[in-house]
Amino acid sequence: MLLWPDCISCILKMSLEVGRLAIKEESQIKDFMSAVLKLSPLCGNNWQIIAGEVVRDVWYILTEITGKEDPMKEIKVDLNNRALQIYPSAKELVSKSLDPFITALKFSIAGNALDIMVGIGDNAAEQLIPELEEFMINKENIEVFRKRLSRTRRLVYFTDNCGEIVFDRLFLEVISRMYDLDITIVTRTLPVLNDATLQNALSAGLGEIAEVVENGIQEPLAGTILAKVSPQVRSLVERADLLISKGGANYDCLTEEPTVAGKTTYLLHGKCYPYCFENNVPMGTLIIRNS
Repeated sequence: MLLWPDCISCILKMSLEVGRLAIKEESQIKDFMSAVLKLSPLCGNNWQIIAGEVVRDVWYILTEITGKEDPMKEIKVDLNNRALQIYPSAKELVSKSLDPFITALKFSIAGNALDIMVGIGDNAAEQLIPELEEFMINKENIEVFRKRLSRTRRLVYFTDNCGEIVFDRLFLEVISRMYDLDITIVTRTLPVLNDATLQNALSAGLGEIAEVVENGIQEPLAGTILAKVSPQVRSLVERADLLISKGGANYDCLTEEPTVAGKTTYLLHGKCYPYCFENNVPMGTLIIRNS
């Protein structure tokens, strides 16, 4: 999915919020936002670009001003820790559910709401359990997804945000018991926003379920552009029976990749108009797109 007009205000809002988290001096925040506002896509001069590429350029400005490779490092650790605190309760809820697959799937997709792009409340992770039943989800798409998994041997799972990955772990634990899967989990290589890196994923326990690898992209890209991934990940994608793409950034990138059409299931929270419009669902829906 290429840039929509809605993406401009979203990226600008995110930039200011991240800037306030990472930069202490008000004069530097003004310098940061002045530089961000000069980016061509944010002036409406380049629509043939993916939002994650614009976020990458915002991140370059932020790291230059702060002098830090990962200005969100402590926040990402906190997001994982908050999610890990409720993980036992979530796991118990899944185990007692009439359909553990659907309950774990809901946790995984709802966890995608833990995203700096749309803001993260102090108790966002804690609210997932009481709010879980309220989320809408398409049951027909769930059944298509189940059938895909039943035919799958080699699965590649593209992760998105910290905090969210704890609930990915819960979902992967369930499907690894239900299906005979060879699972590889893929993270970002370089830090960007609150996206999960290899170390973040391992600290959330994903290494206990499957092999975890970096995507090999040597730039702070929010998302996964296959032309930029490592040869290892490219080979994994080519050989995979099914790809699971988590979150909006991966959705933006991979829906532009014709080579993965027909074997990709996208799981994301409907937190903005473009995602909901493209998938014909109301705002706040848990989106499953089998394409």
